[in-house]
Amino acid sequence: MSWWWRARRAHVLLPLGLASLALLALVLRDNTAGLPSFSVSGSSETRIMLFAPIPLVALLALCLDSRLPAAEDTGVRPVRRMDTALVGLVMAASVVVCLLLGWWLDADAVRAAGRNTVFFVSLLLLLRPFAGQAAILAPLTWLMTVVLLGFRRPNDPYPWTVVPEPSGAAHAALATVALLLAAVAVHHRGPRRGI
Repeated sequence: MSWWWRARRAHVLLPLGLASLALLALVLRDNTAGLPSFSVSGSSETRIMLFAPIPLVALLALCLDSRLPAAEDTGVRPVRRMDTALVGLVMAASVVVCLLLGWWLDADAVRAAGRNTVFFVSLLLLLRPFAGQAAILAPLTWLMTVVLLGFRRPNDPYPWTVVPEPSGAAHAALATVALLLAAVAVHHRGPRRGI
């Protein structure tokens, strides 16, 4: 197990990713910025906290891509299960960090960042068996699509956008759970390229 942990560089990358999420939550909170939008005339006031999960998701992808393919494909150790447990631990830790900081800062965008992190990680994992390392672009592409096309009016996102919804939005939570279940199903039945 120690070779797997060192090969993944999880001891360095994942604490750094969680620390970046916590630091961005402390700095950004519920702050907004006027970003260009095609669906709203002019610009839309978007919560900057939407971008906070991206460094953690990128570091998790880097961690999962740090493989020893020959040793992992021919070995008898349950590498896929260990990777799955690692991803689950990171998602759970990000949700806990965001809920605690959101409660402490009284910032709904910070509380929603935990759900958004799970959504982005699920999107990454869903596409990773097919797109490989290029799947890291999926969360950022989703986010940019939301910013450019996801608002009916300022501060009124379409339901399909998921990530700008408030932390208590039931349909956003259901969409996140559905995407996570789809990612798990693809992981267990999809092509073998790591998790």
